[in-house]
Amino acid sequence: MRITHVSASNWRNFKNLDFAIRDRLFIVGANAAGKSNLLDLFRFIGDIAGPGGGLASALDRRAGLGKVRSLFARNNQKGRLIIDVRLSDGEEIWRYRLVVKGEAKGKNRPVVDEELVERNGKVLLNRPDAEDENDPERLTQTHLEQISANQSFRPIAEYFTKVRYFHLVPQVIRDPARAVRIDDPFGGDFIAQMNGVPKKTRDAWLNRMQKALQDAVPEFESLKIEVDPTGRPHLVAGYRHWRSTPARHTEADFSDGTLRLIGLLWTLVSAPANGGILLLEEPELSLNAAIVRKLPAVLAMTQRDRALQVVLSTHAPELLDDEGVLPDEILVLEVTTDGTVATLLSDIEATASEVEAGLPTSDIVHELIAPAGELGGLLDVATLRRGSRS
Repeated sequence: MRITHVSASNWRNFKNLDFAIRDRLFIVGANAAGKSNLLDLFRFIGDIAGPGGGLASALDRRAGLGKVRSLFARNNQKGRLIIDVRLSDGEEIWRYRLVVKGEAKGKNRPVVDEELVERNGKVLLNRPDAEDENDPERLTQTHLEQISANQSFRPIAEYFTKVRYFHLVPQVIRDPARAVRIDDPFGGDFIAQMNGVPKKTRDAWLNRMQKALQDAVPEFESLKIEVDPTGRPHLVAGYRHWRSTPARHTEADFSDGTLRLIGLLWTLVSAPANGGILLLEEPELSLNAAIVRKLPAVLAMTQRDRALQVVLSTHAPELLDDEGVLPDEILVLEVTTDGTVATLLSDIEATASEVEAGLPTSDIVHELIAPAGELGGLLDVATLRRGSRS
């Protein structure tokens, strides 16, 4: 199964979203254009469907409906949050649509205004229904999150639970006390998660990672997990040097780039064989450009082994200029006075001739997303700094 199309209204930076999605999607845009918020749309659906999740919990994690609803909503779609996702699974075509609004009569709790499920055009669920009208409290929950209610469309509920997010922060990995929660997306319990995998499987995955790390990290020799006397697991790497015994380093000694590369490799080797959605936020951070250039090929190899969709945000021209990255895999975010607009590069008429001519994709994208007066603003800052020293 995979997502084929996403539509949304009033989600964070975006007044409206409407784009097709292939096995990969590269999201590009200026700072604060909404790249992270677009990734979070997929995480939000996963949080609703996931174990212990649900609509109320997913919104609470994001400080409530008011925080995720776009400031540009106004009268757009009556101010309601709308998410409409289409999926394919072989010959089966699925659709899941969720509309959320604030409850009336001063309560303002988030409630389901509409929930629709279709399979091959046949409606399996259409809420509110008669039971909801008799008991409006039911509308505080989606049927997506309820095992007792989603039996007829459980395949899509289970698919949404497979959303995985990678944005490990080296400082958090080194100091788990910074973690914001269990299953911390920034890496607070990352090493503990690695240690929780059965030893035979874990060792096999670490061996696969070790070969890649030996190619990427100078003098790198081995990688394993050890548990200290307090019960806390640590990454332990061996590095070759002039002595016969390799130097021993833990995660506290690793560079940011090495930690993020280990995290990325683990995320890829541990991806479920039965598919899912992998969200990568700027995976190029702290990595050498030569490694970044290999990421599209590494992702493609991973996707061949398992039915995995990859959605990533990036600022790296090395990723966009890979010959395997196609214009309809690049989603360009452009900031306007009426919210951010998201358009596939293949659908932007103004750059069609440049794409056809084979110009570097990163150059084409830069012209679209570069803030007006970007260089002038930087020069003004430099001038002010020089003036302050005189």
